[in-house]
Amino acid sequence: MSEKTAVPKLTSMGFRDLLGFELVEWSKDWAVVELELNETHHNRNRYVHGGVVMSLLDTACGFSGVYCEVPGNLRRCITISMNTSFMKPVSEGVLRAEARVVSSGRKIFFVDARVLHQEVLVATASGTFRYVAGGEDELGAPV
Repeated sequence: MSEKTAVPKLTSMGFRDLLGFELVEWSKDWAVVELELNETHHNRNRYVHGGVVMSLLDTACGFSGVYCEVPGNLRRCITISMNTSFMKPVSEGVLRAEARVVSSGRKIFFVDARVLHQEVLVATASGTFRYVAGGEDELGAPV
């Protein structure tokens, strides 16, 4: 894991607010997103819906590639592809998605991620992401 830094307060985002996840660690090439589960995250089998798990993975992956040290500036990306594997169903507690950039170029970056529940592996993912709107610049762009 990279050196920990203070996580900035994020502005309201519809989807993040809907699911209820939080960015809890963020540094260059590294991000951690956590979600405290409740019944709104369940599928009809009373386990966490796979889409919730994939959303955590996707979010952590994206954040891992767009860290910016310049206050007030922002870097952006979009998901090109993400391959996910599920290992264990979960119904309660906190999910922790950890993501690390494994390679990056001028426009594209590649990330490996995992979701844990009480240190037990729930899912893994590998994804390809593209910088957009000036996101390729490590200094970011003014918001």
